Amino acid sequence: MAQIRQLRRARPSFANRKLCPKKFIEHFIDKLPDLHGSEYKRAVFYFANGDEGNVSSHFEMPDSRKPGHIKDLYFKYCGHKIKKSEEFEKFVEETVPRKFQDRFSKSEKGIDIEMCCDALKLASAGRIDRIFLLSNDGDFIPFCRSIKEFGANVSIIHLSDLTPPNRDLLTEADSYDVIDYRPLQAVFIPAIEEEAILAEEAATAAPAEVEAKEDMLAEKPDAEPSDLEGVGDNDRPKATGP
Repeated sequence: MAQIRQLRRARPSFANRKLCPKKFIEHFIDKLPDLHGSEYKRAVFYFANGDEGNVSSHFEMPDSRKPGHIKDLYFKYCGHKIKKSEEFEKFVEETVPRKFQDRFSKSEKGIDIEMCCDALKLASAGRIDRIFLLSNDGDFIPFCRSIKEFGANVSIIHLSDLTPPNRDLLTEADSYDVIDYRPLQAVFIPAIEEEAILAEEAATAAPAEVEAKEDMLAEKPDAEPSDLEGVGDNDRPKATGP
């Protein structure tokens, strides 16, 4: 999310756009076949518990109920978010020089450990050939070394070249790639497309609401006969003719 925020500030055309995880993965599958043979097991996105609102403002989360929206994607919530972390993140990113930002405390706890545990379990079982890591955090340097000791490769990927890479981290990586500006446009949902998605969801929900109202009317009891004032045959006006 830090890279998304940086991209939004640097390029106004991304200000109101969200990253589409599915398109993000598809880009690297298409562009880096020499590294993974156009195959991958699963892409896992790690987020902090309690940060759902912040996540939804940065990512276009797929609807798992719709066919084709989920393809080997997993969104894992773990750890926890530190109180008032959003204010702190904004202060660090907008005020502190980039070369000193890594020295500040992070806004969440437990996520990095969860990622390392998951990957090391797979690596120890020989079930990982290469791991792609979307991060610029120097804390992953020991992790990269351990993964390589298990015989797997480590690739660092970034959203754009706006984020100065951590040189120490790249020293421990086997490859480093970023998304070029033009393909980056396709990875983010345009504001117009997002509005269309919301309109489609509203239109889909409308028939259900109509059916619910019809069901309510069908269940409504008929009026009691005593509430109706009938007109008898003797009371009806007789027709008159010439």
